[in-house]
Amino acid sequence: MNNTNENKTSDIYLAHVDFETGRTQSFQEHTDNVTSYAKSICPMGEIQKLVEAAALFHDAGKLSDDVQKDFQDILKKGDQAHRNDLDHSTAGGRMLWKMMRQKTAAELLSTVVYSHHGISDCIDFESGCTLQERRAEKECQEDIVKERFFQIFDKEKIQKVCEAADAQYVQINKKIGMFVRKSTKQNRHCGNGYFYIGMYFRVLLSMLLDSDWTDTEKFFQNEELKQRISKKEIQKIWQQSIQCFENYLNHEIRNKAENGQSLQAVRQEISERCYEEAEKETRLYRLTVPTGAGKTLSSLRFALYRAERTQKQHIIYVAPFNSILSQNADEIRRAVDDPDIVLEHHCNVILSEKKQEKDYKKLTETWDVPIIMTSAVQVLNVLFSGQKRDIRRMHTLCNSVIIFDEVQAIPKKCMELFNLAVNFLTNFAESDVVLCSATQPSIKDLKENNLSECMEMTEIIEKYEEAFRRTDIVDLTETEAYPGGMEIEDLCDFTLQQAETFRNVLVIVNTTECAKQVYEKIKSSCSDEDQVFHLSNKLCPQNKEDTLETVHAALRKNRESGYTGRVICISTPVVEAGVNFSFGCVIRSKAGLDHVIQAAGRGNRHKEYPWFGKIYIVQLTNEAESLEKLPEIQEEQRAVQKLLEQFRSKPEIFEKRLDSSKAIAIYYQYYYQVLQADITKFPAKNYKTTLLEMLGKNCPGRKQYWHKFEQEYKGGMAQAFATAGKEFEVISNDYKIPVVVPYNDEAKKLIAAFVGADGEYLPWEEKQRMLRELQKYTVGISEVQKECLNNAIYQISDEEILALSEGYYSNEVGVLEEPQMNFENY
Repeated sequence: MNNTNENKTSDIYLAHVDFETGRTQSFQEHTDNVTSYAKSICPMGEIQKLVEAAALFHDAGKLSDDVQKDFQDILKKGDQAHRNDLDHSTAGGRMLWKMMRQKTAAELLSTVVYSHHGISDCIDFESGCTLQERRAEKECQEDIVKERFFQIFDKEKIQKVCEAADAQYVQINKKIGMFVRKSTKQNRHCGNGYFYIGMYFRVLLSMLLDSDWTDTEKFFQNEELKQRISKKEIQKIWQQSIQCFENYLNHEIRNKAENGQSLQAVRQEISERCYEEAEKETRLYRLTVPTGAGKTLSSLRFALYRAERTQKQHIIYVAPFNSILSQNADEIRRAVDDPDIVLEHHCNVILSEKKQEKDYKKLTETWDVPIIMTSAVQVLNVLFSGQKRDIRRMHTLCNSVIIFDEVQAIPKKCMELFNLAVNFLTNFAESDVVLCSATQPSIKDLKENNLSECMEMTEIIEKYEEAFRRTDIVDLTETEAYPGGMEIEDLCDFTLQQAETFRNVLVIVNTTECAKQVYEKIKSSCSDEDQVFHLSNKLCPQNKEDTLETVHAALRKNRESGYTGRVICISTPVVEAGVNFSFGCVIRSKAGLDHVIQAAGRGNRHKEYPWFGKIYIVQLTNEAESLEKLPEIQEEQRAVQKLLEQFRSKPEIFEKRLDSSKAIAIYYQYYYQVLQADITKFPAKNYKTTLLEMLGKNCPGRKQYWHKFEQEYKGGMAQAFATAGKEFEVISNDYKIPVVVPYNDEAKKLIAAFVGADGEYLPWEEKQRMLRELQKYTVGISEVQKECLNNAIYQISDEEILALSEGYYSNEVGVLEEPQMNFENY
């Protein structure tokens, strides 16, 4: 019920004023709403009193004379009033500190309150000053605020909330201590207590942000507060989804003749194992099955049954590439037969209507939907970014079933942070996690910060390897024909030789420049009957999608009897996951074994060919494939080289197969050996430490404190939340300059609409819709590329959107640094 005060009175204390209408919201109403909402969305009962205490005090500083004077000024002058950016979090945090008896609990909750308008470091990296000391020195009219606060709220009731919050903190602290001691005793070393307290901080702040923003938005939009889906409603959704899902499996999947009876029987067995595990109590699983074994639907089956049995709020499907998300989202919508309960959240989602755009924006802000399909980048940002919009979603990861598909693709620098986040979610946040991959990384080979106890969801992978064996992986990295490795011309000749034998070949190399050179040389050597394709991130998303469709059609035609043309596709690793085409032969430039096996998944995928698909690993020279700026690939190459040397001398150890589970396990042992020190702890670019350290004990911060005060820091929290949040980025900034390219007529029309021949004003909603549509015509380029292109790049709007001139984009190879010399621009 909206109790917003419509009268412009000054005899109550205000929390919000709408200067356009003169409407006001009282401090009491806003505080009650935020507190009630925070309690309702709390995913774990064990922290409900903690978030209630934080919510009660979060805006107490608005009771100060200064803030109330600002509100009165707005009521009198409207949009002409000067609005001061006044601190209103300090007073509440300080009051809460004094109300709590457990000082470590007080430190946690006051930090949450201080942070709801921007997170801070608990110890400043530069000065060594603590957040608590900085806030203690601030002028905030605490006495006035306190007096007014307890005129509104019953002090005795507030004290009881704080006492209950104290008790909850004691319990979660005890729980953390027991977990850390147990893992150390078992010699697993699964992290430290500082990190896990930091995760609790993030969950509490997430609920406060979500509740505060939701009520504030409701007031300013003059809307009733929309209630989140109730537990009863979500249970009904899971039950209906299970029924639809089983119908889909029976009618759409199991009975399809093209699935092949032998393979389908094994897929069904894997699915049954996943279904059975949903009835058990294990929280952390690995689903390790070969490519093509149906892990997406099998893991979703587990998730639906587990969510229904344990009353989870969400199922979250996470994939490293948008291509996987787009492909699987359609199937999952069909499987649950209700598109409204599935949110697909990544940058390539395009919506056609304004209302859809508005609804989508709200859902992506809160993730308030039963099934969420999103990218690994989005989830890692929710866990570690300093952006408030990311932190807001953190509580959604709790009390959920989370599926991480192709988990081996999590960036190596994020590995230990990811491990500890998964430990938090499964041991403290009441979530169940499934790690899916055909090439599972080891969970024990790190010296510290490993995953906690993890159960295999199915039988060991060896049982399924033979059933799904469709290819032979052949090592050609050291042959007499190419003693120093292949040059570009050698790779082209070898590709054409294989094309004569197999009629279709996929070549995957490690760099875009190498892919471009190989493509251009092979195309110039082929006849008109042949079809040659190129795929890389130099193509915009729509161009890639269209090219993939053409490749699929070409392969279907290529398999027809009597067709004499050859199909050759040259690509970077963009096709290694989420792309379901199938070649008779795949050539893979040397990379990590996980990449080689993923590449093999593009060969003879559905056993269309009467032979085992051939997967050749080749070594390119440094001139052909420059890897100086790609240290991760260099490390993978060193590890796989050790593996290949051992395979040549003792193939029986690996069951004479490079894609055996034994080969994968040995590869990861070598891989962890060659990694640079601390690379898996996320090194901070601008500091001589790691993000793992910043978000844990933070020894550098404690050292700064010692230098300033000449005494040991005795506070409970020292984490550098703000600095770590700024340093955190999943994808390197090297290719982050977005440029819209003139790929087709639609792209050119959108660019022209933004330029505006008459400088027409575009409404905000229309502009947002067009911006989203432009994403499918956007390519990321480096700063160096931007400088090379110079005047070929121009600005098309006041939002600093950049576009590429016509002639500098090829639909075959993407962005060009020199214009195409055709009749139009010659």
